[in-house]
Amino acid sequence: MTRPIIDEQGSKAREREVRVPSASGNRWIIIGVLALLGISVLIYTLLPRAKQEMAGSSAENSPSGTVQFRMEQQWLIRMKLAQAGEQTVARQVASTGRVIPAANSQAIIAPPVGGVIQGGQLPRIGQPVSKGQVIAVLQQTATSAEQAQVHAQNAQVAIENARLEAECRAAAGDVESARIRFDLANTEAERARRLHDQKAFALRQLQAAEAERDATKAAYQAAVQRRDALSAAHPVELQGPNAVGANASYAVHAPLSGYVTKVNKSIGERVAPGEAIVEVTNLDTVWVEAPIFERDLSRLRRNRPATFTTFAYPGQEFRGAVVDIGAVINEQTRAATVIFQIPNAGRQLLIGMQANVRLDAGEVVTAVMIPKEAVLETEGKKAVYVLVSGEEFQRREVTVGDEYGDRVAVLSGLKPGERIVTQGAYQIRLQELRPASAGAHTHET
Repeated sequence: MTRPIIDEQGSKAREREVRVPSASGNRWIIIGVLALLGISVLIYTLLPRAKQEMAGSSAENSPSGTVQFRMEQQWLIRMKLAQAGEQTVARQVASTGRVIPAANSQAIIAPPVGGVIQGGQLPRIGQPVSKGQVIAVLQQTATSAEQAQVHAQNAQVAIENARLEAECRAAAGDVESARIRFDLANTEAERARRLHDQKAFALRQLQAAEAERDATKAAYQAAVQRRDALSAAHPVELQGPNAVGANASYAVHAPLSGYVTKVNKSIGERVAPGEAIVEVTNLDTVWVEAPIFERDLSRLRRNRPATFTTFAYPGQEFRGAVVDIGAVINEQTRAATVIFQIPNAGRQLLIGMQANVRLDAGEVVTAVMIPKEAVLETEGKKAVYVLVSGEEFQRREVTVGDEYGDRVAVLSGLKPGERIVTQGAYQIRLQELRPASAGAHTHET
C-alpha cells in the first residue's frame, strides 16, 4: 500500500513507497538480530585467544628471544638480578671420583684359629667399634685335618716313648756291666800292688793294672750318668682325638677404632683359620680417587689443595689435598688415577660415595663471572635471561667454563656489566614458552 507524501513547502508532491511490516516479517527481523548478537559474542570470545596465540607464536619464533614480563609478575615471584662482572681466576681442573678408605684405616678381622662363633653379639653394619673391643668369641673344635694331625703326633710319641724305655733298659744293663768290669779291675790293681810290694811284680805291671782300674771306673761312672739321665725323662702323654682346641675359647678383638662396613659371619657359624668375620673402617680421614686427564697432570703437585662436593650435601664443600699421582695412564680414557686425602671428622663422607673434585691448575685467566643459578639448560644448550628494559628480558645462549663455588665462568654470550636474572629465570622461561598461562595478569599470592 502506498501513500502520497507532500513536503513542507507544498511545491511538489512526491510519492514514496512505504512498506508496512507484517507479522511474518517481524519474526525474520528478530532472528537476524539474534544471529548478529551470537556472531559478536563469538568474535569477542575468540579474538583475545587468537591474539595471545599469535603473541606466543611470535615470542616463540622470535630470534632474539625477547620476553615481556610485567612488573607485578616480577614482584609476585620476588625476582632477583645480578650483574655480570669480569674477574681474574685460576683455571680449574675438574673430575668425578669416589670415596675410598685411607691407608691403614681399614682392617679385615680374620682370626688365626678356627672354631664356632658363640656367645655375645656380632656388631651390625654401621655400628661403631673401639680398638681392642671384643668382636666375637670362638669355641675352638678340632677339624678332620687337626684330628689326623693328632693321630700322627700320637704315633710319633708312642715311638719315642718306646725308644726311651728301651734306652733306659739298655742303660741299666750298661751300668751293671761297667760295674762288674770296674770291680774286677779294682781287685786286679790291689793284687798287683801287693805283689809289687813283695818284689814279685814289676812296676810296669802295677801301672798297667791301675790304668785298667781307672778306665773301668770312668766307664762305670759314665754309664751311671746316662742311666740317671734317661730315667729322669718322663714319657710323653698321648693326646685325645679332640685334644686340639677342645673346650678352648678364643676372643677376636678389633685392631682399630672405626665403623663396621661388612659382616661375613653370624652367631653359630663355623670360621676357618684366616677367614674374615667382619670389616672395620676408620672414617676420620678418607681418600678420594679420581681420574685426571694426562694433559692436566703437569699442573698437579703433591699437597696441592682441592675442593670436593657431593650429591648428599649439595651446599657444602670439603677441603683436601693431593697425596699421590698415579704412574699409569689408562689407554682408553687417557687419564691417571690421582688420590686426594680429606679430613672427615664429621664422618659425612662415606665409603663408595661419589665426589666431584675441583682444584686450581695454576693458570690464570680472565672471565665473566655470574651465579650458577642464573644458567638454565634449554634444548641441550646453556642460556641466561638478560634485562633489556624494566619489563623486557632477552634469552641469551652462553658458553660456560669452570665453576668456582656458587659462581661459574662465562666464556661467550655475555658482556661484563649486563644484568641477568638469578631468581625467577625459570618463570620467564615459562612465560616465553606458554605466555597464555604463565604470563596471565594476576594478583594472586
